[in-house]
Amino acid sequence: MIRAAVVVDDRPWDEVHQIDPGKVTVGAALDSDILLFGRDVPKRHTLFDYKSGQYFIDLPPSARGRISMRGRVATVPELRRRFGGQGGTVRVRLDASAKGKLRFGETTVYFRFARPAPRPPVLPFPEDLKPGVFTMYTGLDLTTLVLAFLLLGPYFIWSAIQPIDPEFEPEVDDRFKIVMGVYEEEEKQVEDEETDEETLAQEDEEKEKEKEEEEEKPDTKKLDKKPEQISDKARAQARGVALARALGTYGGDGEGTVYDIIQSTENNLDDVFAQGMGIGDADGGDFGTLMPGAEGMGRSGEILDTKGFDASSEGPEVEALKKLEKKVKVRAKDTQVDGDVDKKVVKAVLRRKMSALQNCYSKALRTRPGITGRIAYSITISVMGTVTRVDIEDDTLRDAGVAECTKMRIRGWRFPSEGAEEPSDLSFSVVFSGQQ
Repeated sequence: MIRAAVVVDDRPWDEVHQIDPGKVTVGAALDSDILLFGRDVPKRHTLFDYKSGQYFIDLPPSARGRISMRGRVATVPELRRRFGGQGGTVRVRLDASAKGKLRFGETTVYFRFARPAPRPPVLPFPEDLKPGVFTMYTGLDLTTLVLAFLLLGPYFIWSAIQPIDPEFEPEVDDRFKIVMGVYEEEEKQVEDEETDEETLAQEDEEKEKEKEEEEEKPDTKKLDKKPEQISDKARAQARGVALARALGTYGGDGEGTVYDIIQSTENNLDDVFAQGMGIGDADGGDFGTLMPGAEGMGRSGEILDTKGFDASSEGPEVEALKKLEKKVKVRAKDTQVDGDVDKKVVKAVLRRKMSALQNCYSKALRTRPGITGRIAYSITISVMGTVTRVDIEDDTLRDAGVAECTKMRIRGWRFPSEGAEEPSDLSFSVVFSGQQ
């Protein structure tokens, strides 16, 4: 029998578990078996049909997702090309191994075949508990109701037949209007008044004051002047460093923007790097390990194991860290994109994002050398290009730290979504290997 789970905005919404074989309807109509939310959803559509002992699935034009049968996975667009062409309703016969994930607007439907739900026992209602006027009320209760009707009945009848004053307007609190979206700002009444000589003189005085303040402002062009002498070593180290570029540090002697902000060093990047200052990576990870003394500080502010903060040490061995970094390899495979986004562009962006996950794996190697494995992810990309959901489908690496770290990094990714009208699904596997 069909068993379906309904999710709306990543939250469980409803569940259908059949007792007897039969059809299952979906749609925006309230009498549908599964209620759908969002744009372009059918009003009422038979999604699962049962005829001659066989289940069929009828996919409407607005359906998206994928279906798995006998170990093979096919997306809805592939099923349209194979069975029904472009557009229209596609009919596919299902077997006992069928399961899938379908999306209609803002509603996601997960389905599979399972044993029928047990029939709930029907117990007879006790005869002595059946409702009745004299069993529900005592004599005192009935007497009270009759007296209340005789006393208050004429008043309610008189109130009902009184005419309503058409000029009566009830007072509604402004907070209620704001919540209901009917709040209207009060129109400002502007009174036309003649401007006298004193008002004009006051305006002229204010303009003269503003002009004097503009003349007193310092010339900022001198502050933008770059140092004339730039160290070649500082230029080479700062070429790919976005932070140093943003702070306006060019190298050489003299006070620079770094000094203006933190009041603790000069503009010479040679001295800054020699003292063990590190730079964070561009994907939002912890401070890189390839800069001397830069293992330093995590993104949440904790102090990590580092030699850069040890006054008795000259920093970690750079060549050893580079050698360890070269052994680490993170690559994506089995990438599948479902949606109306540009699949080639999304896959290209995904390959570039792999460096953001490498740091999570590198940290795990420090405590568990030699661990390798594969993690399969399934994410949802909104129409704005942001990642709204991250699920781990399979994990052979079995490291909770890497799993949580990578999920947090993936939630911060953005993908190009120009022209997308609905969210898209992206599934991929990441292989974490300690060798090239």
